[in-house]
Amino acid sequence: MRLKSLFDILFFLLIFALIHASVLSDARAQNFFINKIGMKFVLIPAGSFIMGSPDSEKGRQKDEKQHKVIISKSFYMSETEVTQGQWDRLVFPNPSSFKLGNYYPVDTVSWDDAIEFIRFLNKREGTHTYRLPTEAEWEYACRAGSLTAFATGDVTTFSCKEPEAALVDHAWYCYNSGGFSPAGDFKPHPVKLLKPNKWGLYDMHGNVQEWVQDSCKWRTMWSAGTGTITRTYVDGITDPLETKGEHRVVRGGGWFQNSKYQRCAYRTNYKPVARRNSLGFRIVREQ
Repeated sequence: MRLKSLFDILFFLLIFALIHASVLSDARAQNFFINKIGMKFVLIPAGSFIMGSPDSEKGRQKDEKQHKVIISKSFYMSETEVTQGQWDRLVFPNPSSFKLGNYYPVDTVSWDDAIEFIRFLNKREGTHTYRLPTEAEWEYACRAGSLTAFATGDVTTFSCKEPEAALVDHAWYCYNSGGFSPAGDFKPHPVKLLKPNKWGLYDMHGNVQEWVQDSCKWRTMWSAGTGTITRTYVDGITDPLETKGEHRVVRGGGWFQNSKYQRCAYRTNYKPVARRNSLGFRIVREQ
């Protein structure tokens, strides 16, 4: 009887442990995980979406052609822009022009600086799965299922003196990033102070602009058109990534810009060595 009871107890404990481990594993796989330096990542599910903007969207630019994109694999995206505290745990010195605290986004980082941070993080965790998001992954995650100019609605004003209803609670931009305490003191703000989008990502609009993985060629009005021109804006394309070009694509508006530049579809680019006090980044981890 004792042996049977002991066996039953051990069997029960084993089953409980397996179920508990499975539940934790499933929760991490389905929702989020936190890495060794405390960065939280949100799972972005595979799917398809309409990238770019319609002709009717206020503020639309010529390089925002609408097209269907397929994201074939789920991926994890950092819920916030990389912060100064996270940067300091891996890279020295802090390059930020606004050295305001650990919870502020790191700024004044070049594309090359962002790649260096990722290299250190991959080495720290013994992996090769961290990287910058592609341009398509970034917009897919920013939209979080929406078709509007912002994840939460359409454009009503480009004014820096009037609130944009769909943006003011979700983004630090020219209306609220320097309108108070004191007025005109424009600057980035700590991450996670405003509301996230439906997929749990903060500051996808505003705060700092974000480097992405894609390259692009430099175009001017005297060459082959203006704007951020890539070969990836093709209808029905799967997992697009532009690898040719001397410049790098930047997404998301900055703390000093109006709502035109905060739109999901807005694109710009800089040289990979460029450093600006409005430039930061966030990262993804492949599953």
